[in-house]
Amino acid sequence: MSTIEHEPVTADAGDGPGRHAGRSPSGGEGRRHVRNAIRRDLVFAGLAILIAVVAILPGRSGEGTSISTMQLIASMSAMIVAAVGLNLLVGYTRLVSLGQGGFYALGAYGSAYLALDKGWNPVLAIVGALTFCAVVGAVAAMATMRMRGPQFSVITLILAVLIERILNEGNAFGRLAGYPNFAQHDTTVMKPMTVFGVELLPPMIAGEVATVMVPIVIITAIVVILSRNIARSPWGASLSAIGESEMLASHLGVDVVRRKVAVFVLASVLGGLGGVIAVQAFGHLQPETFDIFLTITIVLAVVFGGSGTILGPVVGAIAIVWLEQSDALNSVSQWQQDTLSDAWFLSSHGLLGVLFILTLFLMPRGIVGSIGRLITARLRAREIDAADASGGLEHTDEELVPTAEPVDTTGALLALTGMSKNFGGLQAVAEMDLVVAPGQVHAIIGPNGAGKSTLANLVTGVYKPSAGTATLAGRDITGQPPHKVVRAGVGRTFQTPQLFHDATVRDNVLAGFPDTGRTPLWSAALKTPGRYRRDAEMRVEADRLMALVGLSDVADLRASELPYGKQRALEIARALAGQPELIVLDEPAAGLIATETAGLGDLLLSLRAQGYAMVVVEHHMDLVSRVADVVTCMDQGRLLARGTAAEVLADERVVAAYLGKPHETGTEGGH
Repeated sequence: MSTIEHEPVTADAGDGPGRHAGRSPSGGEGRRHVRNAIRRDLVFAGLAILIAVVAILPGRSGEGTSISTMQLIASMSAMIVAAVGLNLLVGYTRLVSLGQGGFYALGAYGSAYLALDKGWNPVLAIVGALTFCAVVGAVAAMATMRMRGPQFSVITLILAVLIERILNEGNAFGRLAGYPNFAQHDTTVMKPMTVFGVELLPPMIAGEVATVMVPIVIITAIVVILSRNIARSPWGASLSAIGESEMLASHLGVDVVRRKVAVFVLASVLGGLGGVIAVQAFGHLQPETFDIFLTITIVLAVVFGGSGTILGPVVGAIAIVWLEQSDALNSVSQWQQDTLSDAWFLSSHGLLGVLFILTLFLMPRGIVGSIGRLITARLRAREIDAADASGGLEHTDEELVPTAEPVDTTGALLALTGMSKNFGGLQAVAEMDLVVAPGQVHAIIGPNGAGKSTLANLVTGVYKPSAGTATLAGRDITGQPPHKVVRAGVGRTFQTPQLFHDATVRDNVLAGFPDTGRTPLWSAALKTPGRYRRDAEMRVEADRLMALVGLSDVADLRASELPYGKQRALEIARALAGQPELIVLDEPAAGLIATETAGLGDLLLSLRAQGYAMVVVEHHMDLVSRVADVVTCMDQGRLLARGTAAEVLADERVVAAYLGKPHETGTEGGH
């Protein structure tokens, strides 16, 4: 399971509400965060390159004993690259693709075919093959992006089988004779490619230095480094958001369909690159290499090592390739045959299947994930106790002082006109008009089934209206999808907190920044100087927001370890990170005890004092009376009453429709 990974920072104060909230850290602190992040990245990159260099040292001699070692490392490199790509889908986005083996075959056969049969320059042949992988991946992604779960897995498996059949049955690719072959090419081994005058010899002939291993291990190290950068960036956070909930991702400003297509294409290209590495290292392609077990092996490498972790697919790929090419599995198979039966025993593929099942049951987080969880469990024990002791949202009797410039509350920030929504023959919302002024708290109340949450979902883009219009600061947002509504300036919370439960509190807040939906892939992968600076700014602002909602002391806990009241506060902090002009809160007091509800009231009043405008869908009448400037009561999808809290709650129609009895000050409405 994936987590959102960011670097730890120290809190700093910011200023101003909404979209103008402190975006820049103090100069010294911001520079320190940048320096620390660069230092950590350089250490990781240096270690990756060092390991790669050490791995190819045995191949310098060209001795026969080193050939098998170099071939083993080449196989591991190809598997690592393919598994790292698949991990972005399986581990972060939770799209279990069974098509990675097909793209591995496309990369291998495509680069070899363009170089041998079409006479392309070897480097251009590789680029052409990877481009073709990207095109096929994009087409497959667009055809499957509306699918999830078994449906998605089966379609991608069919794609892998189809690719394998075409390549292995096509006369152009040699069929059982392999590729290349004597009948078509007068050779069974591809000619080594030459780059900058250097012939890249594969690890095949004793006495020859396997020069191709240098670019192979360097490319593998670069892929691991870039994948780490992506995983630890806002782009990676968007993948984790999709894996957690596509609804949540869209309300973080992520264009879910486009992002899923992009990560599928990226995984496809890396799968193809794994195939390119294999053909450059071994110089020959044999059909049985690319059967369904190749896809299963890549999936097993990800799961065995730890899906959703940076090093998981690396560790898993190394372990699986070693098991396959060492005598370990063959020895176990032979022992079965000698001891149990000549007619029944598990082959090496069968043993890998058993390993896959045992991993799912005994180490569902894989090697790296399980070790990481054990290490952090002890470190978090005291913090969890502190979080439990501090409880949820806390009430304060301190006088609230406005912390922003006075807001002009005239005019309309949000304006709904004639808003209606039909579900078949049921009219959930009927011709609703609503105006929310800047800096105003507008509460929506009403009995269950009155259409309150439906109206909130119309504002935030979950539903498209059957009729009516919606504008935000004069901009038309009618019928826009959630990610566009968020980018226009509307944040929201949900009836049940939608959080990244395995991520820390700080990382949950960081996921709320607009960068999650807007960071380009190249910026995330290359970690540009601008990206370092922006990450530092986000982290400082995230700490300011955690301090604002009272979460500074639990910033490094997982969201799942927080009391329920603080999970509510965390969701509000994440909404604020999006720098909204308007926040829609859907029953924020649901599930809170009285003291937590009072603490929530303090927080909402504090936000109002800072100039935030809010639409609060709520049942708790004491909270509504305390925080709302305007109250709208709905019944059966229509407007029933509107005015101040005192005016609405004194209206006999409201008493009859909602409370069922005369209103008593200080009591709470039911759910």
